[in-house]
Amino acid sequence: MFAKKSIIAVLMMSLSMPIYSRIVADDVIKDVKLQYAPDTRVTVWSVTADKQGDNSVVLRGKTDNPDAKDALLRGLKAVSVTYKDSIILLPDATVEKPWALVSISVACLRGEPRSGAELVSQAIMGTPVKVLECDGGMSRVQTPDGYISYVTDSSLQFLSDNEFSAWKKARRMVVTANLSMAYENPEENIDAAVSDLLLGNIVEYKGENGGFFFVSLPDGRTGYVKKTDVKDFSEWAKQNFDMQTIERSARRMMGTPYLWGGMSAKMADCSGFVRTAYFSNGIILQRDASQQALTGKKIDPKKWRTEAEPGDLIFIGTKSGKVTHVAMYIGNSKYIHSSGRVKINSMDSSADDYLDYVFLSMSRIKGEIGTKGIVAVRDHEWYFNK
Repeated sequence: MFAKKSIIAVLMMSLSMPIYSRIVADDVIKDVKLQYAPDTRVTVWSVTADKQGDNSVVLRGKTDNPDAKDALLRGLKAVSVTYKDSIILLPDATVEKPWALVSISVACLRGEPRSGAELVSQAIMGTPVKVLECDGGMSRVQTPDGYISYVTDSSLQFLSDNEFSAWKKARRMVVTANLSMAYENPEENIDAAVSDLLLGNIVEYKGENGGFFFVSLPDGRTGYVKKTDVKDFSEWAKQNFDMQTIERSARRMMGTPYLWGGMSAKMADCSGFVRTAYFSNGIILQRDASQQALTGKKIDPKKWRTEAEPGDLIFIGTKSGKVTHVAMYIGNSKYIHSSGRVKINSMDSSADDYLDYVFLSMSRIKGEIGTKGIVAVRDHEWYFNK
């Protein structure tokens, strides 16, 4: 503490007060980020301090965390830095309706508000998102796993609080087939298609006709979907952990092409593939492999022969410990993963399909639902009114 005070004293003597104030403010901003926004994939924290002519700073930028903003202001007061608060708290004034549903089978989520920006993730039809800000035909949104990104407005159906509540009360259907279609008429006629549908898509029930349900898509389009391709959403959400369901969904994606940022039965990256398989069992995992590695019950990868169970996540990476890949153990020394395409390989170094990976850690999801980063759809307030 004495050393820190001495440093501050030297700074005060050697620097002009405006520069000193900005340096101290920058330190407080960094401390708040470490405590409240260590992962900017799930928290907006883009705050800076600009010096003014007198002994004060102007705080600029954005955050969606009011607690973080309050902590920053308290911290500045504690070190006697005068400030002007120009921080924008999200959702901001550009947002007319605070919620939205993905209205196409799979929407692309970008890292920046440009259609050509990096694909960081995807969200499938019926996924509820929180709208943080709107700008030029794209919106910054947060998905149920907390992930923050940008999506084109044409991929969304915006909802008021009342409309969102009504959607959560409505009878809905969830697609359980990897690929399906909504048709104009109660017959399987590709020439009269309304939309493609994917595993996990959520639509509203409107009636039935023979072997078809009449459904409404989030943007109001209507069509008929085969009864064998969907289940009642509320009943589906009640299911218990079922490794057979998860593995079946994973195996049905065999050969599916790898896509960086992909998270659907059409194309998926490694973590998007694992997340899609688990979502088929009504379980929401974190988006990226490095996030998933921080969840669940830890299993020593060196003891996989005796301790690994089907469904355990296997984290792969560099010798320095950085997680770069995730796979799912399916028993008998085998794991399934998306690398180039969805395929199966072995953890047994003597097997022909062994890959020389660095196995960093393993996490068990079974028995850990409700712990940090692992939530059941039935318990998520964005899907059901609580």
